[in-house]
Amino acid sequence: MGDPVWLARTDLRGHLRAVMMRRLLALLLVLAAAPAFAQSTASPSVVKTDNIRAELVSEVSEVKAGEPFWVGLRLTIRPKWHTYWKNPGDSGLATEITWTLPAGAKAGPIVWPAPSFLNIGGVINYGYHDDVLLLTRITPAADAPGPFSLNADANWLVCEDVCIPEEGKFTLALPR
Repeated sequence: MGDPVWLARTDLRGHLRAVMMRRLLALLLVLAAAPAFAQSTASPSVVKTDNIRAELVSEVSEVKAGEPFWVGLRLTIRPKWHTYWKNPGDSGLATEITWTLPAGAKAGPIVWPAPSFLNIGGVINYGYHDDVLLLTRITPAADAPGPFSLNADANWLVCEDVCIPEEGKFTLALPR
């Protein structure tokens, strides 16, 4: 057989390597998407609090009937503070987005990037520092005329030594 300690270390190293590769892939995907979002000509909707700069951004500058596109809620987080992933862990709350869209349009679920592991005094959580882009796929109706207006109500919990619930209302108008 083999030394069980050696086998456990080998399994742990393999697991850690796989976790790091998934995180690297997620980071690369977000970084690859960032220029496309930054090039959108639609004016972004921005909300600033003491701890977060939140911005609604679009992958496209013009909506085509029936063609899905990505919209992102970008949270730029104050240094040393964090927000939470869809499964926050032992404590915390995930960011929520409620969409109001034109008739016939649909919003998919949030596509969550891989989180960071947060050990806060023995409390295990998963979340984000610095900057995160929470993507949602929007599908416009195939026959809707005129400009496409997205409205989003978002709320998040941002923490350092204390946790503060925050929220924002966003509007993004895109031509068709």
